[in-house]
Amino acid sequence: MIQDSAALTDTGLIHLILGASIETQVVLGICTVFSVASWYIIAAKWWEFRGLASHRKAFERAVERMRDSDERLQAVALLDDSPYAEVVRGTGRFIADLSAAMQRNNVTRSGLSLTQLEALTLTIEADISATIDETRRMIPLLAVVGATAPLLGLFGTVIGIMNAFLGIASKGTGNIGAVAPGIAEALIATAAGLGAAIPAVIAYNVFTGRSERLEGELERLAQETIGALGREGRL
Repeated sequence: MIQDSAALTDTGLIHLILGASIETQVVLGICTVFSVASWYIIAAKWWEFRGLASHRKAFERAVERMRDSDERLQAVALLDDSPYAEVVRGTGRFIADLSAAMQRNNVTRSGLSLTQLEALTLTIEADISATIDETRRMIPLLAVVGATAPLLGLFGTVIGIMNAFLGIASKGTGNIGAVAPGIAEALIATAAGLGAAIPAVIAYNVFTGRSERLEGELERLAQETIGALGREGRL
């Protein structure tokens, strides 16, 4: 009996959508496209941040017992490409390139000048910024869906209410049979807009927070790497 009632409800809902006005169907179609796009982005970004978390754990395991910068560089050389390993590798490449240039120019000064240290810092910051920009790719689209879908739903709601009043005017009565189709269209449009917007807004805030946390982790790692070079007398 319950299954029969559910089947009737589903059939009634589908029939109502197919019999809705063109404007309402357009609103429902756009909301559906927004919902599918947002869920695709959610799945893609979840997988991406899941991979970054795995890279962070692998990096921490690789460097936790390393005593100096050279050992850390050797340890990360065996890791897959990741933002964490790239901070250490990028610092190592900068120091190696600088040492080679100083040897070619017969410069015997040990350590880095203030200008060279600033150049190293800017190089690392540029790499971190590129990584963060990549992780934030497509996230703004979730904000667009979250801001636009409720307005589309409201637009469909207004259309449904208008159809309800038109039903009253055409039948000359305000009974439930005259207003029900228009009210139902309005509620479906509202539900479609909210159904597309709510997951998008939640995901936008979650992924934005994770991107900011990743940026903080990489900046701290860069500071620790440069600080280690200073403690070893290489700056």
